[in-house]
Amino acid sequence: MLQNGVQRWKCYLNTCKCFFKLSSTLDIIDKCNVHNHEKCDDKVLNRQKLSNSIKRKAQDDISTRPSKLIRSELKNNDIPSINTNDLKLIRNNNHYARKVLYSKLPKSMQETQNCLSSMNITTNKDEQFLFCNNLVDNIIGFSTETNLKALCDVTKVYMDGTFKSCTKYFLQLFTIHGFRNGLYVPLVFLVLPNKTLETYTKVFKYIVSYCTSLQLNFQPADIFVDFEVAIRTSVKFGGEKFNSLGYQRRIKVPITIYVSDYLKCVFGLPFLKPEEVFDCFIDDLMTIKPINATVDQFCDYLLKTYTEEDALFPPNIWAEFAATTNRTTNSCESYHAKLNASISAAHPNIFVLIEILLGIQSEIYVSLRSSATQPNKKTAEKKKFLREKMLSFTSGELNRFNFVKEVSFKFIP
Repeated sequence: MLQNGVQRWKCYLNTCKCFFKLSSTLDIIDKCNVHNHEKCDDKVLNRQKLSNSIKRKAQDDISTRPSKLIRSELKNNDIPSINTNDLKLIRNNNHYARKVLYSKLPKSMQETQNCLSSMNITTNKDEQFLFCNNLVDNIIGFSTETNLKALCDVTKVYMDGTFKSCTKYFLQLFTIHGFRNGLYVPLVFLVLPNKTLETYTKVFKYIVSYCTSLQLNFQPADIFVDFEVAIRTSVKFGGEKFNSLGYQRRIKVPITIYVSDYLKCVFGLPFLKPEEVFDCFIDDLMTIKPINATVDQFCDYLLKTYTEEDALFPPNIWAEFAATTNRTTNSCESYHAKLNASISAAHPNIFVLIEILLGIQSEIYVSLRSSATQPNKKTAEKKKFLREKMLSFTSGELNRFNFVKEVSFKFIP
């Protein structure tokens, strides 16, 4: 493509001077139709047609694996003369076609951020996408004003990180979701160098500061995160709630039918009032504890880490007597699983990551103007069940242990 929309087409051979130029109205304005070589072999032309078709798709979607593009094209347009050597050349052409789309790949964390500083990253709605690129703390943040307005409007916020999709030289891609109109929507993407308390604290300060500059107030009522000390400590908002109990993964317990039923009862504790958790654990669960050394170890860990008032994760941050099922970061983990499956290789370069996130952002715009057409049937049934059991417990029809037992069997992860 030349200036003023003029297109220049040339022979496939670089040494051939044959060409013609088309104006923006597709009129021929210049040409040289003399070839200085013999007629090309049909096999070469067929390979070139196939290669050009795949190259266009490779440039349109730089995150798709080349092998997937080649297989898709061969399935729809198989050419008998193509062999494995031709496929190797086509793969190389894909690599070079994508390489010309962006500048030299960065080779360090600093080069990555310097590269971002020179880029103008905008969404399909012409909104600025890069809101933070701190060269001192090595924190990168992607979001839009539309996303941040939605983030400040929601009352429930969910946070989680992933490693596979994070770009090279950084540790994790941290995503903040908002629960809006019955949908979990990713609203902020952060590329972080580590998982320390200091980094998480600065991340939240940057978000609050940037929202303030847009005359927005980021202070959600409920924040759901994993049981991670650094991130939990860094969250300074009031009324935060953290995700469902995760200790079942820490200790392997030899399972029998009785032990299994006992362990399942533990999953009912988050549905009690925080002040009732310790009493239920000591007075109800410990009195029926199976005689098993590993179960004893599990209960000691549970008591010291989650149940006591001065525990690492006390009940007031994970227990709530409310008929809600939005208590975990499962939506974030599901989103990250799909994201990881969509990338062609782990730890993509920064250009590929930006292209992926911009594609996601185009879907976010749709989600923000939409609402869930109808609640999930399974979720609706769980909420109805929980309301009925809570009413029975409050009225005295169910005692505390039976309430915990019946609820736990319905909400096993």
